[in-house]
Amino acid sequence: DMPAAMAPEQEAHLRAFVEAGGGVVSLHHAIAGRTGWRWWWEEVIGGRYLEAPEGGRPASTYKHDVELTVRVAAEHPVTAGLTDFRILDETYKGMWISPKVTVLLTTHEATSDGPVVWVSPYPKARVVTIQLGHGREAHLHPSYRRLVRNAVLWAARRTP
Repeated sequence: DMPAAMAPEQEAHLRAFVEAGGGVVSLHHAIAGRTGWRWWWEEVIGGRYLEAPEGGRPASTYKHDVELTVRVAAEHPVTAGLTDFRILDETYKGMWISPKVTVLLTTHEATSDGPVVWVSPYPKARVVTIQLGHGREAHLHPSYRRLVRNAVLWAARRTP
C-alpha cells in the first residue's frame, strides 16, 4: 500500500526487476510509499505524494468521495477502449509529478493536480502510475477496471 520504506534486500530485488525490463503498475496509495527511495519515486514512478511539507512545498492534500470527470489525454495501449468518464473517487493535490511523464488521463477537478494516470519515461521498464482507485465505487467502475486491465497487460508486454 504505502510503506515508507522497504528492506534493503527488497529494494535490490525490485530494482533488479525494473532494470531487467519488468513492468510496474503503481496503484493509488502507492504514490505515497517508499518516499525515502528517490530513485523509485523520481525516476521510476514519476510522482510522489508529499505527506509533509518539503523543500518549500506544502504537504499534498486529498479529498474523499469526489465525483469527477476523467478525460483521455493521450492515445496509448493503456487507454485503449476508454472514453471520458465520471467516477466517484479520492483526489490528490499538491503532489510532485515529473515533467517527463506522459499523461494519459486527466481531470479538471479543483481538488486534483490534473494528471490521474501517466506513463513513466523510465527507459528500461514499462511503468504506469494510476492515482485513481481509492475505494469500492472506483474498483467496480467499468472504466477503472478496463484501465487497470490495460495497464497490467501493457506493463507485462501483452498489449491488449
